[in-house]
Amino acid sequence: MTIDKIGLIGCGNMGSAFVKGWLKHDSAMASRIIVADVYPEAAEKLSKETGVRVAGGNAELAEGSDLVLLAVKPNDVEAAIAGIASFFGRGKILASVAAGRTIAFIEALFSEDVPVFRMMPNVAVEVCAGTICFAVGSKVDPETEEQVYELFSHLGRVVPLTEKLFAPATAIAGSGPGFMAVIVDAFVDAGVMAGLPGGVARELTYSMLAGTAALLVEAGLSPSELRHIVTSPAGTTAAGISQLERDGIRSAIIDSVQVTVDRAIELG
Repeated sequence: MTIDKIGLIGCGNMGSAFVKGWLKHDSAMASRIIVADVYPEAAEKLSKETGVRVAGGNAELAEGSDLVLLAVKPNDVEAAIAGIASFFGRGKILASVAAGRTIAFIEALFSEDVPVFRMMPNVAVEVCAGTICFAVGSKVDPETEEQVYELFSHLGRVVPLTEKLFAPATAIAGSGPGFMAVIVDAFVDAGVMAGLPGGVARELTYSMLAGTAALLVEAGLSPSELRHIVTSPAGTTAAGISQLERDGIRSAIIDSVQVTVDRAIELG
């Protein structure tokens, strides 16, 4: 089947980011997207911002969608699927971004054979620069997998993974933007403390971050290569890196990632 209509259940930060990303890719997709939320005002807000249609409820949404994207809290997955399961069949697809709910768990909630995808995105999907980890259920055929992959690739980089790798992937790709925001905030604060106006400190930091990422991704430099290019003997960068190492920046980041992995494993 062709994926024409997309139904979103859950209009919080993550669900809204998906919609805004698809519309950034192609504004005409607004006519293909239907949304619903347990809090109707959340769906109405997203509709007002983007022009997508609000369904009268989850059942109406599921009936009229080719793919249902479930962006609800983990504890709400069973109730959400219970209200829409009867509308699945004949190839209708379910994609879930609920943390800790495995494909096997979701498949068991349906009496029909349903193509299920589990995804772990980050909020950068809103600007089509996201990272989406992507696992495929046992009822998914190659054609359906290709169509779903293409649909979500409009939002950034799609990385196929086995579910057992979702916990470390969550720590790096999912939680990573939050970790990086703390580091960026510290750079801005440091710039202000050193005498830069706040706006200039932000502009320099954001530009530096984008340029660094481009050198790593587009130029193909390794982090070690880039560090050596920037670091002159006894220079300013060498002094700063030496202080970072004395303050334990590497161990702090590694420990932060590990506790995030542990928490992701607890959630499932």
